[in-house]
Amino acid sequence: MSGQSADEGDEGAPPPSQSHFAKFEHFTPNEAASFDDEFARLASSQQWVPGSQEYTRQRTIAIKEELELHYFSQPQQLDDIDEEELSEEEKNLQGYQALCREVGIDPSDSIPECKRYLKNTLVNIVDLIDARRTGKRVKVWDNFEEFRAYTLLDKNRIDLHEAKRPPGYLASLLQRLSGSPSRRKRNRGRKLGVASGRVAKHKG
Repeated sequence: MSGQSADEGDEGAPPPSQSHFAKFEHFTPNEAASFDDEFARLASSQQWVPGSQEYTRQRTIAIKEELELHYFSQPQQLDDIDEEELSEEEKNLQGYQALCREVGIDPSDSIPECKRYLKNTLVNIVDLIDARRTGKRVKVWDNFEEFRAYTLLDKNRIDLHEAKRPPGYLASLLQRLSGSPSRRKRNRGRKLGVASGRVAKHKG
């Protein structure tokens, strides 16, 4: 579908034209709406049937692009840093550090460490997006089985192939939901926080 141009929004907010939801003709995005409400409205306008392969693929694309927009494409308002002088790696580090802060983790100064901290955290990826869209506080789960049961609901699944497409921000946050959660219990005492998604690996 062809994109649609839009005027820039208020200072400090991403221009509507950068939002995934602003890319569709005959659809007026609401930047303050929650992700689920906005995607449900978009899906209805595009006639994507909930539970279908196309619906799951399009939802994954929307999650991926909204995550990138709100954490990896916007200046993170750090003092004494000129955004234009940052390398791609430094911008990515800022994004992962912002994700850590969003879930109450003291961020590291390395991307691998930030990713490790986030892997030891159980959070809903859509909640991470809504923290920026609506100001909603991100819930950090402390019960792996409850988190796993919620994440495996059909409506919360994602297209794993789509999630792994570059630059891979979404894939880096996915939790491993099979097997024993004993390893997570051993790590829980670190008070690291928790980040994966309200999304799960799609059964192919």
